Amino acid sequence: MNPSAAVEAILDAWRLPRPRVTAKAEGGYQNTTLFVSCAGGEFVLRVYSNVVDPARQRFEHELLQKLASAELSFAVPRPLPSDDGDTLRVIDGRLAVLFTRIPGETLAKDGGPYLARAAAALAELDVALAALREFAHRPPIFEGDLTRVHPLADDLDEAVAESGLERDRRNALRGGLERSAELAPLVYTSLPQQVTHGDFAFGNTLVRNGRVTGLLDFEHSGLDVRAMDLTAGSIDSPRTTTRLRSATTLGEPTRRCSRLIRPRSSRFPRCSSSARASASCTGSGGCGRASPRSTRFVHEPIARSSPTSGCARTATSSCAAPSVGSASASRSI
Repeated sequence: MNPSAAVEAILDAWRLPRPRVTAKAEGGYQNTTLFVSCAGGEFVLRVYSNVVDPARQRFEHELLQKLASAELSFAVPRPLPSDDGDTLRVIDGRLAVLFTRIPGETLAKDGGPYLARAAAALAELDVALAALREFAHRPPIFEGDLTRVHPLADDLDEAVAESGLERDRRNALRGGLERSAELAPLVYTSLPQQVTHGDFAFGNTLVRNGRVTGLLDFEHSGLDVRAMDLTAGSIDSPRTTTRLRSATTLGEPTRRCSRLIRPRSSRFPRCSSSARASASCTGSGGCGRASPRSTRFVHEPIARSSPTSGCARTATSSCAAPSVGSASASRSI
């Protein structure tokens, strides 16, 4: 379809040649995402809703730039600079970004026949993310507080009451949330943490000609328990966890992915249920991480002994930075 005048005005900031044809992408509940075709190529336009502080998007773009240099076997989104050199622009009060379009088709929610390859891609991404230590923009941080998973669910009792479920299911939901809230501190002080994708799902995986071509939607990336991406990807289908465990024929990256499930489920059986609950929240929304400003973030793994297991685990991180403002942020936001 032909883009509206508002969309044309946004695309003009990237000087895409006219005429342009747009099509709405599936999903995208929080933002508007359009596929854009023109003589200059194939692109993806994302227009954000209700963004006051673009700190999260600044970090996302920095992360994507680092991953683009990581020699991954698949592509990640590449934000393009607009006509003023910034990858983020505010047009008529709305924050927008333009990406190059990665070729491929999205997977079914359970991964379908590509599940093993998607698992290997996730493991490869996990290794690449673990190697990233310093950022000019502070990563959003999730610390297991269930009241901060989503801004519309900051009161768990109220959320349960308004869930629309029958009484027995409401009680079960309340019990599960209370259990998860009780166990979350143990999870976040005992399990390894690193920068994660934050919204891994097979629907965010692109494939073509028998291979994974891209992983999408890094807008919820930040510092979290390392296993969260795997558990978030495993909640869509009862068979997914078993198949992820057995997907060991594709080499060391997949074995790394499989090891995220073992041995933590056996060593921390109570924690794993909490991790699944938290991963379910972050996988579907993932927007409750605190995001204070900083200009240089150093993630330093610290060996910490878990009082429950007695084994060393990777703990949280520290931030040390001089305060330097972002010129482009102050200009356009």
